[in-house]
Amino acid sequence: MTGNPLLHAELVAETGFRKFIAWFSPQRIRRVRRAKKRFRQLAGTDELIDFSEWERALGVRNKLIAKRLFDLVDTDSSGFIDLNEYQALVNCLANKKSDQRLNLVFAIYDQDGDGFLQIKDIQELLAASMEEQSLTVTDEDMEELSSSFMNYFQGAKKNKLEITEFVIGIKSYPKLDRLFEQFIAQWLYKSGKTRGSRGLLQAGAWTRRLRYMQSHWAAWLWTLIYVYVNGYLFMRAMDFYAHSGATLAVQIARGLGACLNFNVALMLLLMARALWSRLRHTFLSHLLPLDSFVDFHRRIGWMLLVVSAAHTVAHCYNYWETYVHPYTLLFNVSFLTGVAASLAFLIMLAGVAYRNSRRRERFAVTHLFYAVFLVAVLYHGQHFWMWIAPALLIYALDALYRKVWMTRKVKIISMEPLSDGVTRVRFAKPAKFRFHPGDYLYLRLAGLSRWQWHPFTFSAAPEVDHVDLHVRNNGNWTGALYNLSRKSNVAMDSLVAHIDGPYGAPTTHISKSKVAVMIAAGIGVTPFASALESVVLQRQAQADAADDRVLYFHWLNRSQASYEWFQQLLLQAETVLRDQFKLYIHLTSFNHNLTNIAMQIAVEEFYKTHKRDPFTQLHAITSPGRPNWPLLFTELRTRHGNQSIQVFYCGPKQLGRDLKRHCYNFGFQFYKEKFD
Repeated sequence: MTGNPLLHAELVAETGFRKFIAWFSPQRIRRVRRAKKRFRQLAGTDELIDFSEWERALGVRNKLIAKRLFDLVDTDSSGFIDLNEYQALVNCLANKKSDQRLNLVFAIYDQDGDGFLQIKDIQELLAASMEEQSLTVTDEDMEELSSSFMNYFQGAKKNKLEITEFVIGIKSYPKLDRLFEQFIAQWLYKSGKTRGSRGLLQAGAWTRRLRYMQSHWAAWLWTLIYVYVNGYLFMRAMDFYAHSGATLAVQIARGLGACLNFNVALMLLLMARALWSRLRHTFLSHLLPLDSFVDFHRRIGWMLLVVSAAHTVAHCYNYWETYVHPYTLLFNVSFLTGVAASLAFLIMLAGVAYRNSRRRERFAVTHLFYAVFLVAVLYHGQHFWMWIAPALLIYALDALYRKVWMTRKVKIISMEPLSDGVTRVRFAKPAKFRFHPGDYLYLRLAGLSRWQWHPFTFSAAPEVDHVDLHVRNNGNWTGALYNLSRKSNVAMDSLVAHIDGPYGAPTTHISKSKVAVMIAAGIGVTPFASALESVVLQRQAQADAADDRVLYFHWLNRSQASYEWFQQLLLQAETVLRDQFKLYIHLTSFNHNLTNIAMQIAVEEFYKTHKRDPFTQLHAITSPGRPNWPLLFTELRTRHGNQSIQVFYCGPKQLGRDLKRHCYNFGFQFYKEKFD
């Protein structure tokens, strides 16, 4: 190939008036403005980008890719990239009508600059790209991938590919524009956001609201009941003290006090875990929003903060209005117990910040102050005992049931360190120990901590004779567990664990779903691993039984090694469930660079021949980056019409919020794995 493809990047195949219109189009003006802003961020005060700044901006570890692209962009070979060269690169990549960007890609791939792409060029390119993405394949598969890439271009002869053959062939690749957009967004504009299709087939506004109400009617009903009860108690207390001649401040304080009595009792009642877990598999699960009880508990906590603050202000105003001397309050039991309750409650609230952090033990320790809080409120409120007595009785019976029947001592069979800091803990299933896929338990290891209990989801099916837990290193306790699993001199017979459970979780609804979409991020795969293994074992035991369920499984991971956790299970599910199981693997560590085009073509052509993915060895092909959820959900709604579709998710909060919004738009029911 002669010349640099960026030298004439601005000379598009447009003339006259059409070129004038294209030059001043809003899209081009917006692109130029964003490119200039990004250039100034990279270049600094000297307004020149050297190679170190370029390499740092691209965020690549392989200098081969960064250096080749830098040399092509640096058209005057000055060793620096100026604004005009940078802008030429942006225009070159953004122009879909010109072949200049395809010439640029060819130039990047043609490392030796001889004007041909050969097998060795593609092997070097794929090896560099895999090193960049931390991917590995066998030597045989690497050769097959290189050959697959060349076979994609029908004009390739004698393992040589000319630029004209390359441009003609790659133009027909359906994902070409999307890969260029991802490159521009992440590398040049430094924005990971790409526009996704909203889906023309998603439900209308009223249909979406109707489906949302149908799937959340229990939560809305009980919320209205909760608001009504609080309003009734407040007005009833105010009316009572108004007739007794109390001031307005006292009326408000007593009304808020009545609400406090109710909310504290309800807050405690919602934490009767064993009771609510048992009801999850009865007809009452349709009447009670069991999946939202922990959320209600948290919201009531913030409600208590607001109401108790208003209650305190009303009393203080009454003391000021009636000229009560502050010194006398030091001998007032109601005042002292109110202060004690407030301090205990604030300590509990302070610990909430550590609930999902590496220092979760602080959350557990601060929540022990609930005993101090209850005793203080019991002495503070005149009628509080009537509210707390039934709730405390139910909670005490629940705790007793958990201690006697749900807390067991087990011996660990094995602990195996896995990739990405994950530990697989296996112990024999105790007698009469039954759980459902998606359930979780609390685990305590005396060798690590005598007091700390940590929740983990079952990752093995209920039908097998052992219990598996996959624990990710995410703190002091889990880090100590991972380090313990790596020691070779640990005697398993000496490892004694205590478990408390099982307890139900939202993902237990998978077994009742006709169309289930399971979405896992990283170690969030554990509840779905249990569900998948259970479905596979049931199908193997009842091969002739009719089953019209369809399971979709999207697994997002940062590294290739993470898929090894459940590789055999996924292969088994693909084989046994066949068309009823749709597996999608998403590797989020894929950097959006121009070598991805060659990688994607090679992988897809490899898959056509071998019917397996070269990275995971599964039948499902690995997709780079994050999924386009609106597009995927549109396809789901098209495929299943008006059928009820349930989406189950376990992973980071931000992705969960995005998925919840998309589910609302498409009328899907959304269940997020949660336990505390």
